[in-house]
Amino acid sequence: MQSPTTLAELLRAAASGGGKIDGVGLADDEIVKEAHWLGLVEVDAGNAWTMVDTVRLTPKQRVVMGLPPIAQRPSAVALIANAVTTSFFKLFGARRPLP
Repeated sequence: MQSPTTLAELLRAAASGGGKIDGVGLADDEIVKEAHWLGLVEVDAGNAWTMVDTVRLTPKQRVVMGLPPIAQRPSAVALIANAVTTSFFKLFGARRPLP
């Protein structure tokens, strides 16, 4: 990817890439640093193996750019805990209405 020269180009490139863009040395770019400081993007610097930096739009900025929000699914532990709690209260819950 060619390095963006303005914030608008950066945001358009991220929006066209599904909300994220990858590139080598992208986290060191001044435009990316400014966007991160303004809270428009989240930056994940690459590790020693890949050296590919990832720039993602923040959840609020995704909606502003017209992308669908990311809906996180509950974990398996949370689903099981909810099922056990619901079953427990159905079996041993109050038998009479509360005043």
